Amino acid sequence: MKTTSKPSLGSLAGPESRRRSPAGRGLSLSALGALFWLSLRQHCRARRLLVLALLFLLPTLIAILIRSVERPRALPEAVYLSHAEFVLIFALIPNALVPLTALLYASGMIQDEIEEQTLTYLLVRPLPKWAIYIVKLMASLLITVLLTAVFTALAYVALYVGTADFWGEIVPGRVFKTVCLLALSLVGYCSLFGCLSLFARRSLLVGVLYIFVFEGLLANMDFVARRLTVMYYFRVLEERWLALFPSNMNLDLNKSPSGATCVAILLIASLVLTAIAAVAFTTREFRLKTPEGS
Repeated sequence: MKTTSKPSLGSLAGPESRRRSPAGRGLSLSALGALFWLSLRQHCRARRLLVLALLFLLPTLIAILIRSVERPRALPEAVYLSHAEFVLIFALIPNALVPLTALLYASGMIQDEIEEQTLTYLLVRPLPKWAIYIVKLMASLLITVLLTAVFTALAYVALYVGTADFWGEIVPGRVFKTVCLLALSLVGYCSLFGCLSLFARRSLLVGVLYIFVFEGLLANMDFVARRLTVMYYFRVLEERWLALFPSNMNLDLNKSPSGATCVAILLIASLVLTAIAAVAFTTREFRLKTPEGS
């Protein structure tokens, strides 16, 4: 039986590619655009998109079920729908679906290339390695934001269509603000899990543990450590931008950062994590399993 070897990328790229200096590679907009489009096509063809779409469809299906069941007469319709909105859109989506989506896409954007033995073809392109990482991260961000935005809006439609405030308060006001909050969360999660995938061998397992321990437990406790979680800033922004529900997570808005500060913290932390990951991707030597003699 033939054994597999683990050649370095230098040997796989060939002598001509080995003579190229990464520092000497320029930025080609056409090459960046082609890589971005290729990454989007890979995401759209992946089975995970179908699985995540089905998961994101759950809030909409539950909303339809809630609207089809007769509500208790003692409970006003506005209160009834508000409770359903909190559970479906502000609990299920940001606590479970958004971090899971970011984990699957961000941790797989490089790992998938390694497993499919296509990373070599990316690295021999006339592009700096850090640019390759950033472009793939941007493609992952776009597909996750679009997926989240479409199904969040669909859940809102299923929950509130036909009500008096549907075209006034709900659409586009509340839907737009909610999508912006979820998009900010995705920026933080994708940057974090993309960086994590370059340092942790089992990034999916580590990511799930992080979501459960930090975003699920610590973010709901009144400790200083919760300021290291994305969920904390999501909840603060939810209180400041929307103020739809009673204060949760033991939040004291007088002691919490302002909305602008929350946005700045999330964006700056994402940029730092992206820079760390880009440097790690540039300096790391990847070893791939390939058939002997290929």
